[in-house]
Amino acid sequence: MKTKSQILGLAGIAVSATLALSACNRQDEVSSRTANSADTPLQDSAMVAANESAASASNSSNPTGDSSLLRDPNDQMNKQPTAAGVPTSPTAASTTLNTAEKKFLSDAAIGGQYELALAQLATANASDSSVKSYAAMLVSDHTMANQKLQLLAQRRNVVLPTTLPQDKQEVIDRLTKLTGPEFDRQFVQTVGLHDHKTDIGLFERATREAKDSEVRDFASSTLPTLRAHLSAAQNLPTTVKGSAGT
Repeated sequence: MKTKSQILGLAGIAVSATLALSACNRQDEVSSRTANSADTPLQDSAMVAANESAASASNSSNPTGDSSLLRDPNDQMNKQPTAAGVPTSPTAASTTLNTAEKKFLSDAAIGGQYELALAQLATANASDSSVKSYAAMLVSDHTMANQKLQLLAQRRNVVLPTTLPQDKQEVIDRLTKLTGPEFDRQFVQTVGLHDHKTDIGLFERATREAKDSEVRDFASSTLPTLRAHLSAAQNLPTTVKGSAGT
């Protein structure tokens, strides 16, 4: 009996050892699967990154990595021109007027200022309504022509006279002292008829002889106005222009 009990005890110990060993093996398997499961995402991520890198390298037509080669050759914003290829802004050619052209601008300025001053005087001193209307037209037209002339002179670096010569100022002083029909007659004969005939001759010569295109354009564009002024003066009543008003 004692021996049988010993045998059973040994058998129980062996069974317990077997069960314990089996449990350890199962725990090791679980740990191994867990470790493998945890490693898989990292491995997958590494493979994805590697695949993306390989795809990017294979799809890129620029093996050197220079992004400038990927730019659209027609894209002007991305171009970096060399010093030889830098566009230069065109500079306006500075035109120097000859002596005759400068004299024309100066004479035109004097005539314009002189006739404007007398026309302004006539709008206040003329006694006949037709003379007043004629004077008002001269004020408007000569003011505009004088402004155009001033701008042209500035573009051509020509300094225009700002004061009238003595003979012109004497005419203004003489007419300032006149009133009534005598003022009307003197104004029409002096400014309307005589001075505008002189102006037309001056401007016609400039259209033929001036070399500068802007000077010619100014002269030719002003001529119709001067001719209209002369024609209007000739058409004024004889009572205000006198018998010599032709």
